[in-house]
Amino acid sequence: MRIFRTDSNQLVEGRQGSFFLVLALAFAGLISTQCLAESGEVREKPAVVQASGQARIVADSDRVQIDLTVVSQAMEASEAVAMNAQASEAVQAKLRKSLGNGATIQSSGYSLSPDYSYVQGKGQQFKGYSVRNRLRVSLEDPTAAGLIIDSASQAGVTEIGQVQFTLADDRALRERALAEATKAALGRATVMASAVDLKVYRVLSIQDEQSPAVSFRQKSDVLRSSLASEAAPTEIVPGLVEIRAEVTVEVEVRP
Repeated sequence: MRIFRTDSNQLVEGRQGSFFLVLALAFAGLISTQCLAESGEVREKPAVVQASGQARIVADSDRVQIDLTVVSQAMEASEAVAMNAQASEAVQAKLRKSLGNGATIQSSGYSLSPDYSYVQGKGQQFKGYSVRNRLRVSLEDPTAAGLIIDSASQAGVTEIGQVQFTLADDRALRERALAEATKAALGRATVMASAVDLKVYRVLSIQDEQSPAVSFRQKSDVLRSSLASEAAPTEIVPGLVEIRAEVTVEVEVRP
């Protein structure tokens, strides 16, 4: 027969360990409950008001930009390309002579495509190839729009696109419009809060809605009439540029 013996000291230590373990768990549970209670108070959502503001600034343009298209047609693709290259060089030479070194002339599009026409009883008939070379002319003189058009038409430009008046650098105006739109949005939020007996406590977020600059353009169909008229130079009054900004703010309000 086997006799098992248990050390009394070990028994006491084991009981003490269990007691402290239970006590520790209870204490941890108490702290956790308090933390949850405290965090519940901190995480209460504040009362917020959201409002938007707009600003609009109109300024005189200081740059003009015009798209000119040189079109050439031939039965062979290589011939159409060669003809267009020669015509494009003549146009650029004429423009540089008329406008001076301050003008920027660069290609903004080029295409080669076959041409077809519909013939009754025969369907689509091949007519040859067309080459279109679009040149973009920019000059920091908005009053020179008419000069660009007349020089281009005399040099053999086939199509003249829209005249666009822009700004060489609109950064300062954009910053001004953005500041005014932000103030307008904050002002609206303050009025809305005051209407319900609240005050703006702090700004939570500010969001800028990007808006492109808008320039007043001359219609291309009006410009085409100048190609057929050689009696008087073309005159176009420089347009304005409109800078817009829109801002949305979210603020915390309190009594």
